[in-house]
Amino acid sequence: MKKLLFVCGLMLLGMQSASAQKLEDYGVFKHLGANLGVGTQGISIGVATPVTNYLEVGMDLNFMLGFKPSGDVNMKGSGVEVPQADGTMKPYYLDKLKIKGSLARTTLDLKFSFYPFGMRNDLFLTAGFSLGGKKIAKLDGHSDDVARVYEENPNWKGTIDAVIDKYNIRVDRQGNVEGDVRVNGFRPYLGLGYGRLVPRGRVGFRVEAGVQFMGHMKVYQDDTELDIKEATGGNDDLSKIIDKWTVYPVLKFMLTTRIL
Repeated sequence: MKKLLFVCGLMLLGMQSASAQKLEDYGVFKHLGANLGVGTQGISIGVATPVTNYLEVGMDLNFMLGFKPSGDVNMKGSGVEVPQADGTMKPYYLDKLKIKGSLARTTLDLKFSFYPFGMRNDLFLTAGFSLGGKKIAKLDGHSDDVARVYEENPNWKGTIDAVIDKYNIRVDRQGNVEGDVRVNGFRPYLGLGYGRLVPRGRVGFRVEAGVQFMGHMKVYQDDTELDIKEATGGNDDLSKIIDKWTVYPVLKFMLTTRIL
């Protein structure tokens, strides 16, 4: 019996020694990882380091490449009446204006990933924030109908607007409209997933899903926020997106490597 207890004691000491060696090898601020990712934020590159076996800190740079959504938006009212030289009014019925957006942008993420099971499992919860330019989209469009109204009535001083949500965006005399959509520059983030930014082997894989809290979208033209108008419609799909979309969904697949 004494021999059996002695052997068990040696085995326990060996297990503790191996566990300590494992912690020492993985380390606290002793390793550095790099990663390459792709997802709803575009293409990302990043670096990370373990704080403890339960916590990692990572920094990513994300590049959103030329994604360009488009849609039709309403013109204000069903048309416009322009006074003629003989005192009569000539009505013009305007079709919807086709508008395009550009979502190209760069953001910087700082995240803290918590592993509740330590080294036993790579499931994680993550929190942090994203920093980026406030302009998340640029808008531009053109209406041949509006250009024709101004061309046929060069002395008319009236204006014609397109409607996005409850915003009136002025269409210039060439029939063009330009503006941008802005959100908060500081955007908190929460997420979860599986995989380590600094893998225990040389190479690893990580998947992450979360939400970025970007706040309400605001529409600007000529660097001025547009006033909210009453009873201007805004029933098209693009308007609904701008009115309701306050969080940005994040899904990211990453190839990770331990370089130190």
